[in-house]
Amino acid sequence: MGFKNIFSTSSNNILERNMELLEENDLVNIFGSPNKLFLKFMESKNLDITVDEITEELLDEFESSLDSINLKQTKIQKEKQHIFKQRKVWINILEDDELVGTDLILDFDGITVDKTNQKILYCEMKQIGISEGGWSKNRFVIETGDGELVFEINENRAIPLKEIIEDNIENQTHDELDDLLDLYGLYEEGKISSEEFEARKAIIYSDERYCTNCGFKLDSDSLFCPECGHEVSN
Repeated sequence: MGFKNIFSTSSNNILERNMELLEENDLVNIFGSPNKLFLKFMESKNLDITVDEITEELLDEFESSLDSINLKQTKIQKEKQHIFKQRKVWINILEDDELVGTDLILDFDGITVDKTNQKILYCEMKQIGISEGGWSKNRFVIETGDGELVFEINENRAIPLKEIIEDNIENQTHDELDDLLDLYGLYEEGKISSEEFEARKAIIYSDERYCTNCGFKLDSDSLFCPECGHEVSN
């Protein structure tokens, strides 16, 4: 059922203006209805979307609201899961002064540009930046000690990719001492029992490989935990 069918009683002029603003701000779902959180926000303002015109000021206020922030975080998390599952994302790189499409492949130890076979290890990355690029694109820059990798990526995937890479960078520098400190912190805060503390500590000191997320015993060549899907480092 489309937007116009649901709100057929409203003024056509207001409906068209509201529809344009909602679509521009990604607040219309695939069925053509306004986002439920935005409707909830409108109700809190004692406004009715069928008769009251949506203003830019109202949208700005919603953008800064907790509901909007939670909505964005949910979208980012879903996109991160999608990218993580695919292990690659489509990007545009500059080649001979022209933008050329290719895959950016996420490996356990770094990223690889499929077309050029250029690889950058997570441990080599110094800084990651995002800025506005071309139409519906963001300019993505990964700086290393030897230079930088620059490419364009769909704007809705820029932030999730940045967060994935930053998580992987942290995983590369996370060692046994970090694991022990984290474990002691959980025990001191009373979040785990003494028995669980000793069991997890034994896992850290063991030569066997275990998932740091669920404790499942891993094969020597595992990149992901077969029990919970968590990425593991070698």
